[in-house]
Amino acid sequence: MGKIKVHNFNLEHTLESGQIFRINKDNGWYYVNAQNKFFRIKQASNEVEFNGVDEEFIIYFFSLNENLPKILKEINRDKYIGKAITRYRGLRLIKQEPWECLISFICSSASNIPRIKSKLNTLSKSFGKKLLLDNHQSYAFPLPGKINDYKKIRDAKTGFRARYILETNNNIDITHLNSLRNKSYKYAKDELKKAKGVGDKVADCILLFSLGFNQAFPVDTWIKKVIQLLYFNNNVVSNDRIREFGMDYFNRYAGYAQQYLYLLSRNRLL
Repeated sequence: MGKIKVHNFNLEHTLESGQIFRINKDNGWYYVNAQNKFFRIKQASNEVEFNGVDEEFIIYFFSLNENLPKILKEINRDKYIGKAITRYRGLRLIKQEPWECLISFICSSASNIPRIKSKLNTLSKSFGKKLLLDNHQSYAFPLPGKINDYKKIRDAKTGFRARYILETNNNIDITHLNSLRNKSYKYAKDELKKAKGVGDKVADCILLFSLGFNQAFPVDTWIKKVIQLLYFNNNVVSNDRIREFGMDYFNRYAGYAQQYLYLLSRNRLL
């Protein structure tokens, strides 16, 4: 069991912001799967308590070494984002493992969070190792190359995404995927979009949530709604235009702005 002091961090806002799907809450604890790790964590004021991983992992995974006040100051450009920051202050970007993030957001296409979570849990149970923590059982996310049975992938209710998952599993070059952290945004995004089932939104999610591209601005229905309403006088504009606006307007930390506005929209607090 570990404990650390935290500042400018809100565990609930961070975990419940659609960045990550394999989480459960039980008796005040969040139980979190992250590739081959299974840990529990809870927050009381400026302290988090955790079990199953070490302090170094918690600091890295939740970006606790980033200067959040500085980031929020940079993106706080108007009353709308200001409202979102006030309401959800402490939300941080989670640093996921790119392979799991890639498959997770392929599964996210035309779906919702409960269904995505169910698909990923079933894939993990079918292809991953069993994990135990306290009296809770879970499964590690399958390693690259292990999601190799089309019927089992279909049985996870992945639908049309099943072939995308199988093809990605069979063709993935993990070294190349991880190397995208050190490339330009455009190059990394173009490389991700070569995978079946990866369009602009999915690629931007992978870039933002696992590869360190804080300027990425994923556009889903919630973001489209909030940006059109608040910044385009509720006029209909294309996803490309919204993405360009978000990246230009909020600049190098546009992804943080996206997360704060996403929660504002999803929780209908406009």
